[in-house]
Amino acid sequence: MTKIQKLFSFNQGRNIWRIVLTDLNQIVIEERDIQKKEVFFSCIDRISGKLFWKDKTFLEEKFWIGIEGTRSKYLILHQFEKPDMPNHKKIINVDLLTGELLWLNENLTFYDMDENFIYGFSQSFESREYYKLAIENGEVLSNLGDENQSRPFLDSIRERDYSKYQFTNLIGQSDGNQKELISKVTGSNPFLNFCEYIESDELLIFNFYDKISPQSLINKLVVYDKVEGKPILIETLNASTPAPVPDSFFIYDNELYFIKDKIELVAYQINL
Repeated sequence: MTKIQKLFSFNQGRNIWRIVLTDLNQIVIEERDIQKKEVFFSCIDRISGKLFWKDKTFLEEKFWIGIEGTRSKYLILHQFEKPDMPNHKKIINVDLLTGELLWLNENLTFYDMDENFIYGFSQSFESREYYKLAIENGEVLSNLGDENQSRPFLDSIRERDYSKYQFTNLIGQSDGNQKELISKVTGSNPFLNFCEYIESDELLIFNFYDKISPQSLINKLVVYDKVEGKPILIETLNASTPAPVPDSFFIYDNELYFIKDKIELVAYQINL
């Protein structure tokens, strides 16, 4: 069996700003057109790339809206207090299966969530007041009190399980074995210390940079088979970048995901 097989690619010509994997084996994709100041949300199947819905906008807000997170069949979005400012406002709940708006709370800001509840707060000049909401309809169920009163409860909220994820490590001074394997592919490379990698018993997945002009680098992704001693996949992550930047590749379960040239989400199945 081939050790790596392409599953799908998703490319609508817009910058992919963020992707979020859901409990329903979907991927929510946030795309932004920086020039037109427009944002669009789409939802696809994690394995096949099949569309559930695409190019959704919400509350007639064209740009200043973003993802808080997902749980169960719900996608939670936020708006911003002011354009170009990081503070969030409002709680917006969207049905992941249809992309339809379920409910909106205009008075609270999202804090956290679990499978059944959303926790939000109202901000006054000197303090916050925290609330517990039903996730399915947004009903405010209880007032949890101020920061001190609510803290024991908020700290007890169960965190999401990230055990199926593998994220990159930046190559370090002590990663001698990884550097040796990478050098077999790249040769002598002045940008070696900017490489990021994910390693398993059989594979080393890494990126590396090469200069293509005095002002530009190319950034490539390599899946290296340590058993066979050769690359089994080479893809271009970024055809032209002025400097090394943090990369966008990770593994979930047995799938490798990466963003290519800022606009294309690509997925591969790893078969070991």
